[in-house]
Amino acid sequence: MRTIGDASKARLIAVFIDHLIAFALMMLAVAFVPESLPLVKAVLFFLIYLAYFVVLEGLWSRTFGKFFQGLIVRKLDGTLCGWKAALIRSALRIVEVNPLLLGGLPAGLVIIASERKQRIGDLLAGTLVVPNGLVWKTGSDELAADPIVASDGS
Repeated sequence: MRTIGDASKARLIAVFIDHLIAFALMMLAVAFVPESLPLVKAVLFFLIYLAYFVVLEGLWSRTFGKFFQGLIVRKLDGTLCGWKAALIRSALRIVEVNPLLLGGLPAGLVIIASERKQRIGDLLAGTLVVPNGLVWKTGSDELAADPIVASDGS
């Protein structure tokens, strides 16, 4: 039986992929801003980082990194992430994964300590990152087949 912790390695790889992609997008965008406007560059850098996660998780419940690793963000009731949860997760990511605030250490420690391997953003948004096609079984740490995916044949 698969448990929630089974996705830990894939989740770490997904984070690495996502940060590479987000960083490339941020660098590309700020390359067109004149050096004489450092505040504009900083704001644009921040907004692109935030938008990468909010837009992808809001629309598809996954980022490119999660897609490549076969992961998806689900609400605790098994439904897709949605815009509100994506915004909460992403806003807290700024605190959890901020290089000026111990890098990803806060997120990692909370993931290790939480029963369902959630970071702070997941806890406050009521979400989980799970392998695609699986959902969390209420009252346990086990994952079960997603009835929506199973009925689709996907």
